[in-house]
Amino acid sequence: MPAKVIAFVNFKGGVGKTANVVNIGADLAKYHGKKVLIVDLDAQSNSSVWLMQPPEWRKHTKDLSRSVYQVFRDKIVGTHLFDFEKAVVHGVPRREFPLIASLDLLPSVAEMVKIEDQIHQIKSVSAFTILYQALKTHFHSYHYVFLDCPPNLYSVSKNALFAADYCVVPYIPDYLSLSGFEILVDMVHEFYNRMSGHFTVRPWPQIAAFIINHFAKQKNVFETGVNEFEITINQLRPGGKIHPRATCLQPYIRFNVHVAESTNEHLPVFLHKPDSIGAMDYADLTQNFLRHFEGVL
Repeated sequence: MPAKVIAFVNFKGGVGKTANVVNIGADLAKYHGKKVLIVDLDAQSNSSVWLMQPPEWRKHTKDLSRSVYQVFRDKIVGTHLFDFEKAVVHGVPRREFPLIASLDLLPSVAEMVKIEDQIHQIKSVSAFTILYQALKTHFHSYHYVFLDCPPNLYSVSKNALFAADYCVVPYIPDYLSLSGFEILVDMVHEFYNRMSGHFTVRPWPQIAAFIINHFAKQKNVFETGVNEFEITINQLRPGGKIHPRATCLQPYIRFNVHVAESTNEHLPVFLHKPDSIGAMDYADLTQNFLRHFEGVL
């Protein structure tokens, strides 16, 4: 069965995107028997440094061909230096041994920031197919491939959108986010319309799920924000801009200091603090994530 390739996308930063990628991916691998690949596409390299200790990450990516950067660089300059098996880090996080044997990482580097300028040298829609063409033969080795996108909808993020089977939108339910969300949905839908000629064999990808992060029940603004968000989702479904069964996955991820702390320990939250609210929320969310992507869609 081919992998489910899922892009986690939002053009706002700080919405919990990388925390979702790392903790759901790790939970699927550790507790649900799934082989998972995380592809870090962000120049900030947050998921890379979350799952690798900085000296290990710097040593591994000192040769840039051992990072996702080389995927794009090869296409731009016409080289063939990217080697998936040399670039991918098997069994992250690691100490003396892999802590989660079936969780792999294709790391990013700061040099990814240069790609957005360089990719414009490619004057065709093939600029958005680079990631898919480079990695598609490796997808069959995994049950899930998570694409951790930069906080924008520029060329690298559009490569993730094209490579994906589905998109997940992490979201923080405050008053200012709703209009931005509707713009995001429109931009993703417009991109897929532009690329429709390339989906003759593959199904057309769609936004299929939403994850509420940093939820604080005592803040009325958040409850109001969630209600307005769900109304908007219901209004969008009939127009075909999102998957007809797209839903807001439960539970909402509550703000929890142990999730923030786990980044410093370079561990998913359930390995850092297994009895924390964060670990429990992610365990429940992963169960529902699995049910949604394997049973509902």
